[in-house]
Amino acid sequence: MSTVTVRIRPHTYRILQNLAKSSGESLPDALDRIVEDTRRSRMFTEASESYAAAAADPDADAAWRAEIAAWEATVGDGLPADLESEDDR
Repeated sequence: MSTVTVRIRPHTYRILQNLAKSSGESLPDALDRIVEDTRRSRMFTEASESYAAAAADPDADAAWRAEIAAWEATVGDGLPADLESEDDR
């Protein structure tokens, strides 16, 4: 595994050490997790904002609902919902 060096402030380093210690992780693993958590949080925030903006626009909302309805039609394969899979037999 390759690594790079990143300079951080002493205060940030102490916080990272405490977070790693409290979760039982190494510093690199704690930093990886924190960065990934932040990335995911931003992605979900942006998605929520996009959905809210679309819902606030009547034309965009109608287009979105029409698209969802079209995709919902693909779910119905004609099989009963309680049909056992072949692997269960």
